[in-house]
Amino acid sequence: MESTASSDTTTKGGSTSVEFRKAAAGITSRILGAHSYTTTNFPKATAEIYPEGDFSGQKALEADIPDTPTSDSSEKGRSIPVRLEKVPGSHGQKQYMLRLEGDIKDILVGLDKERRALLAGGKRPSRRKRFSDLVFTRQFTTFDRLNPETAKSPFHGFYTLFWLGVSIMMIQTAAYSYRATGSIFGRDITDIMFKTENFVDCMFMDFVMCFSTQLWCVPLQKVLSKGHIRWASAGWILQSIWQALHLGGVIYYTLYRNWPWIQTVYIVLHTLVILMKQHSYAFFNGHLSEVQRRLKIIQNTLSQLQLAEDDGRLIASHGRLEHHHGHQTNVNLANADITTVDDPAIDAGLCTLLLHDGQELSHEQVEQLRSILEKELEGCKLELGQKENVRYPSNLTWTNYLEYLFFPTVVYELEYPRQDSINWTYVAEKLIATFGVLGITIIVSQHYILPVVLKCHEIRTLPLTDRLKEFPWILNELVVPFIIEYMMVWYLIWECILNLLGELMRFADRGFYGSWWNSTTWDQFARDWNKPVHNFLLRHVYHSSISAYQVSKPTATLITFFLSSCVHELVMWCIFKKLRGYLLCMQMLQVPLVLLSRTRHFKDREVLGNVMFWLGIYTGPSFLCSLYLII
Repeated sequence: MESTASSDTTTKGGSTSVEFRKAAAGITSRILGAHSYTTTNFPKATAEIYPEGDFSGQKALEADIPDTPTSDSSEKGRSIPVRLEKVPGSHGQKQYMLRLEGDIKDILVGLDKERRALLAGGKRPSRRKRFSDLVFTRQFTTFDRLNPETAKSPFHGFYTLFWLGVSIMMIQTAAYSYRATGSIFGRDITDIMFKTENFVDCMFMDFVMCFSTQLWCVPLQKVLSKGHIRWASAGWILQSIWQALHLGGVIYYTLYRNWPWIQTVYIVLHTLVILMKQHSYAFFNGHLSEVQRRLKIIQNTLSQLQLAEDDGRLIASHGRLEHHHGHQTNVNLANADITTVDDPAIDAGLCTLLLHDGQELSHEQVEQLRSILEKELEGCKLELGQKENVRYPSNLTWTNYLEYLFFPTVVYELEYPRQDSINWTYVAEKLIATFGVLGITIIVSQHYILPVVLKCHEIRTLPLTDRLKEFPWILNELVVPFIIEYMMVWYLIWECILNLLGELMRFADRGFYGSWWNSTTWDQFARDWNKPVHNFLLRHVYHSSISAYQVSKPTATLITFFLSSCVHELVMWCIFKKLRGYLLCMQMLQVPLVLLSRTRHFKDREVLGNVMFWLGIYTGPSFLCSLYLII
């Protein structure tokens, strides 16, 4: 356990042991070169102060703290034990030894080589926030009337024409439906959606699913912030188990209740959204709990160094560092390669001294060590939000988490850009648009998709050869209604609902999508189609794969695509109750298509790339639906 060191705890003949992990002493993040926090290892620090003679903590291992903390037995993961020990001095003068113990030298040699390689390449390692890959700013969606660029667009008239055409088509269809059945929407889809038993059950389950996460995530983070358990050891494991149980429990309930596909799709997709939200909340704050722990360690270390300087002298011999007050020793610092405190080579020079037996630190070098630790301390404070309005751990409140649940984002931050007030006229506009577009999706589903689906149920009783003969005709009937439904569902969620939530929550960053319709490659489409989920995958899957498992960027991209494909296939399994893998395979085919788009046949041919993209959008959804319905 950690305890606070003070000057009264150091008595004659006593000793205090301070164990540094890689970054705490600044040896990796300042002395020997820290790695980028977003793409490679993210070093962490721990410090433990033991009573005299108890050095059990020196065998502890500390791994990087990526999105999934792992234990690492390599040199980069080993602890760096440092012990400040009071020893007898001449003429009654107090003196202290700063000892480097264990197999620290081998670790320092490897880290020193890395540091020198970076310096030789002209790169200067710098400390960055672990989650600095995303920046939230004030912005509007492309089709939002408040967007000044949209108002100036020369294609504004085509936007108006599109909605007039869709409206006229829907009015005609609704009129024919009312004349034939007495209902403008038809009865089948609305009966499925709003059947009292299923609707009430689904809404109740949705409420329990959402707010049960608050009862777990907030208390767990409070426990972590107080140091009762560590995120790097048990914390992330407990959170992962909870997330698996939460998702599995909801899916089991949908299967147990045997809901129609509409309720099943809604609750499964919303559960996945909440899963991403709580994952980001937990791993972000879990990481900050480790940063807070490192901050306390560095503060404790600085106080110990100050104690040694104020109370006597710091000596070194055979791998120990010595600092004299008013006493000059015969020390050869020719190999130190140190010029000034601001010289980046001083870190490597300080490491050189640590690696040579019998070397001592000059007063300037001790001050440099102190400066390195103080810079690391400032970096920790910045990461904890000490210079922002919201700080860790004061953000760990029920209100903060509840507010985050309703924010139109699945990536957690201490602060987001906010509006000063709510535009209620805008809210009414988006609310009307939401119900209007929802009505269009119901009409299209009822009159253009459902009849084909019912026909497919009859075709499924035929032999496979006969089903394959019917397959092209079913695909032909579904192409147009599916692209309309596809576009309407996208507009309903990313333009209407998310903007509505953003306005109600005064959430100023409305960058929910990019100009995906201009995509020339599938990776561009993946980035722009759904930016909230893309941001989550970028931070918690792509970057974390690189930092946790040391994989290359192409491998991390493949992992991200595969995870996304598995989640999409999970939704299909919940709907059809059978695992076929069609969607998973089709989505993974985007990877070779991305590589193909970078060849000389497609590179820099934007029109051809955009045509290929839209052919895929037109045929992909209807083709997949036909596969799941017939084969």
